[in-house]
Amino acid sequence: MNVRNVAIVSISALLFFILPVFEMVTHQSPHAATQNKSPDLVIYAGITMIKPLKVLADAFEKQHHVNIEINQGASGFLYQTIKKEKQGDIYFPGSDSFRRIGEKEGLILEHVLVGYNRVALVVAKDNPKHLTNDLNQLMNPELSVVLSSPTSGAIGKAGDTMLKKADIAEKVYKNVTYFTTDSHRLFHAIKSGDADIVINWYAVTKWPETKDYLTLIPIDPKWSKPKKLELDLLNYSKNPALAKAFMAYAASKTGVKVFYNYGFFTQQEYDQRMKELSTEGQGK
Repeated sequence: MNVRNVAIVSISALLFFILPVFEMVTHQSPHAATQNKSPDLVIYAGITMIKPLKVLADAFEKQHHVNIEINQGASGFLYQTIKKEKQGDIYFPGSDSFRRIGEKEGLILEHVLVGYNRVALVVAKDNPKHLTNDLNQLMNPELSVVLSSPTSGAIGKAGDTMLKKADIAEKVYKNVTYFTTDSHRLFHAIKSGDADIVINWYAVTKWPETKDYLTLIPIDPKWSKPKKLELDLLNYSKNPALAKAFMAYAASKTGVKVFYNYGFFTQQEYDQRMKELSTEGQGK
């Protein structure tokens, strides 16, 4: 797949609420690029979910002889891009909160469930500072805390909601070393040693390239419930029938298994969803 990077750098990480950092990467099938052919489907996807999405998109392309373009970036930035450009077939944000906004604004027509995103505290491998799931640690000036901006993507928004619920958001933000935009940059903050602790998605700790660097600290569910992951059909879609076919494929047993393999279902959630799909009579 060809990759194109588009970046806008913030004036200051401290001004996260004014102008956060964004990056969008475009993935396109090789034969689409060589034939200079327009894609049959355009998907806007949050960064955290790109790995399982690419697995499913590659298989769907081969099965249906179509070309799929995936635009990857922070969920909030992608939503604003869709509104501005008024194009695209499927939106795949890191939380269903964006879908609810999209429905109210008339951008989203329907959706399917493909997994769950859950917030976690993440530290370096083997937890060298012996940190716990106490959110008050994030106010400790002796720790380097890196967070995603609440305005840039789903993990920043989810973290902000959690901290406000615990009534410590302002104090934590004053202690933050710097704000970044997405789950990948949060991972690199830990890997590089910039951060002692971050708020990130549970699934990130399950990837092959991250598991040797990260340790997960589960958060008490009273502070943050799992966020539904949904593929959303856009009202700008030029090929809604094909978009719906891909959505159905991603939400099938085959799709659910792929998302489970990348950490977007717990074992209990996976077993329950497979039972539901069997009851609903959905195919493989």
